[in-house]
Amino acid sequence: MTQEEVFLAWAPHDSIWSPWVLPVPFAQLNCLDFTRPVANEQVPFIPSWVTNGGREGQGYVVDIPGGDAMRFGILLASSGIRPVPVIDGSPGAGDFYFSQNAEASSKPTWHPNVVVDMTELLKELCQGAALLKDIGLSPAAVPAFLLDADRRIGHRPPQAVIYDNRWQVFAQDFPSAKFLLENGVRGVLLVQERKGQPQEDLAHVLQRWQESGIAIESVGMKDGSMPEAIEITRHSRFRRIWYRALAILRFRRSGTGGFGGFESFRMGSGG
Repeated sequence: MTQEEVFLAWAPHDSIWSPWVLPVPFAQLNCLDFTRPVANEQVPFIPSWVTNGGREGQGYVVDIPGGDAMRFGILLASSGIRPVPVIDGSPGAGDFYFSQNAEASSKPTWHPNVVVDMTELLKELCQGAALLKDIGLSPAAVPAFLLDADRRIGHRPPQAVIYDNRWQVFAQDFPSAKFLLENGVRGVLLVQERKGQPQEDLAHVLQRWQESGIAIESVGMKDGSMPEAIEITRHSRFRRIWYRALAILRFRRSGTGGFGGFESFRMGSGG
């Protein structure tokens, strides 16, 4: 599949949620032969809170580690829910090649030392693109916004010789509460490894939605819990006009868009 084909599998023209599929990770992603499901792949268990029929008008925000988030997004797609990757971090310097057949290509794959390891996430974008082509989701399917829970801290400490691709989300990365409500989304289920409050950057998004009348629930993938309504904790910097500018200064901007770079090549912050 070409880069465009992979991107369009996740962001088809007929989906109203496609404008929020960030193109950043797809710009460096090459999926060489992902035209079929992986042989003998075990079908994941679908939680009862997805299949219990009580999700009419309910969207999702999935904030678990990147590879798991993409896999869970495809699981949701099999239940008629549109997965929407919101990934604003560059995976590293250079292009990344993935194949179902390890010997299918002689092209090199360079995986430099990075703060946020996105290898599994990228592989799942390839595999998911192959699967989504056959699922045939409705253009009106409710959305599941897929994040990488490791985005702000990463897997190793940032150093001058390591590609720093940490990133965070902003309200501008998501549809407004008005748009959600106009398109039938009246509630959002926050899916994390453990039930509870969202990460601080995501809290700024969910707080806006909740204040506008969207019900927020939380559920944990690892604690066997059922969804429960939560009141998003209001952070002191909520709706501060300088919040986004100061937050961006903590990260490095990538020349290909999104966040990512080496310390010696630190670029000016941008919107």
